[in-house]
Amino acid sequence: MVRKTITVPKTGLMGRNAPKRVPVFKGRKYLPAEERKQVYLPSFTIALARTPFLSPRYAQFHVPLNFNKLDMRDYLKNLYNVNVIKIRSYVEQQPITRITRDGRSLGKWRRPKSTKRMTVELREPFVWPEAPASLDQWEHEAWKTTNKAQQESQKEGAQKGDASEKPDKKLREAFKKQAEELKKDKESWQPTWKVLGLDFAHKEFANTRGGGFNNPKWISVPKKP
Repeated sequence: MVRKTITVPKTGLMGRNAPKRVPVFKGRKYLPAEERKQVYLPSFTIALARTPFLSPRYAQFHVPLNFNKLDMRDYLKNLYNVNVIKIRSYVEQQPITRITRDGRSLGKWRRPKSTKRMTVELREPFVWPEAPASLDQWEHEAWKTTNKAQQESQKEGAQKGDASEKPDKKLREAFKKQAEELKKDKESWQPTWKVLGLDFAHKEFANTRGGGFNNPKWISVPKKP
């Protein structure tokens, strides 16, 4: 459709003429918004749940809390041309928890947002397609490994209320392993300053530690000329 603009005279107050630009479509006048066909897209999300325990004449949906039975009936009829016989709704209340919404720490006691489900009795049966036997083409194994690593990382980094009362098992295991290696002479123990390469036998350090203080054997005090 080619859109062009024409100029029509407009008579204003005091007899002044003001040009007005009106867009038209191939000679047809431009229709105002209230006369045009309105297209409304849904602003909500509905999820169809896989329910193998239900009869083929029943389907279950996860819907928003402000969604009612009439909305569900009109939604299925107008979008998918599916006729329904009966609709049952259920609001599931979530248990109270201290875990924050991101699941990484603890906060104040709160009750998460409830969820709502609707079970629809269909006029015609609907059967779910069979699940694919292999998910390799969707890289399911890689996603599963990554998801498991993320969950373990979040679980370790999460703040727990009784964390200070319980011992650190990983630290204990590390100490135990290091002690066993020392017993077997696999690793020679050294003080921290030697491991870090610090030279405490420096002349300036020895001079500052002199005078009424017994220096350790590993500190060599320079002799005065």
